[in-house]
Amino acid sequence: MEIREVRSLVLLSESGSIRQTADSMHLTAAAIHKQLKLLGEKLGVRLYEKAGPGLRMTPAAEVVLPHLRNLLAAEEAARNALDEWKGLRKGLVRIGAGRTIASDILPYMLKRFRRSHSSISLFVETGHTQHLIDRLAQGVLDLAVLMFPELAEQENFAVETTWDAEIVLISNLPHLPAHCSLAELAKTPFILFQRGALIENLIERYFSELHFRPRVVMRFDDSEAIKAMVRSSLGISMLPYWGVHNDLKRGALKLIRQKERKLTAKVALVSRQHAGGSPPAQAFIAMARKFDSCGLRLAPH
Repeated sequence: MEIREVRSLVLLSESGSIRQTADSMHLTAAAIHKQLKLLGEKLGVRLYEKAGPGLRMTPAAEVVLPHLRNLLAAEEAARNALDEWKGLRKGLVRIGAGRTIASDILPYMLKRFRRSHSSISLFVETGHTQHLIDRLAQGVLDLAVLMFPELAEQENFAVETTWDAEIVLISNLPHLPAHCSLAELAKTPFILFQRGALIENLIERYFSELHFRPRVVMRFDDSEAIKAMVRSSLGISMLPYWGVHNDLKRGALKLIRQKERKLTAKVALVSRQHAGGSPPAQAFIAMARKFDSCGLRLAPH
């Protein structure tokens, strides 16, 4: 059955007149008569009968009318919900991010988004890069903040905006200088990521280009574990600035400024191509394109 047919019957039950029903729906009486006939055929019952100068509902129509009124109410509620969603008065944005990005970058972005879109709900899922790409492809996530967006280039994704993120040398060893070359750190123990990790590949390529071979004493698959080891003065490391800037402010870690060129990586907000993009997700993208990414890089020295 069609909504217009249901509405015709409900209005007829209230007015008792096909003419008045037609006027209410801005249709002809013939059109209303046709709709009611089709609805009666679909339900397999007679819906109305003559009663003096007007019409009245049959017992069969009285049985189904409460359900039809509920159907109209549900249809109106659905339309209202969609209007609110389109107008950014309601909705949900599902965002994926790695654990350190979720802890150190997303809070600033989400806080800024909530200032102007407080009625939009936010869901954040953490995971490694390939997991997030898979979740995007499955439609489980609307957006993902990825450190290595080039992994998504071969897939059906769109890079909405990017930021440059600096990877910095950190230490808690008191005897090390605050400014030096990598060559001066040749004998210093390094604590790095496990081999094969995307960020470790980036760091190793950087060292290789500078003809530097670090003395690696430990490897971990988690930046928080690396930070804990560095805080315990077991060695130095290279980590994304966004994940250590609070530790640097508190004095829990120390920065070693290098004489060589900086190591940077791309961080990007990625979405699925041709997915349409919900209005709430589009609003988040618009905010992200204006996001001040200074927290990803060191201030000029």
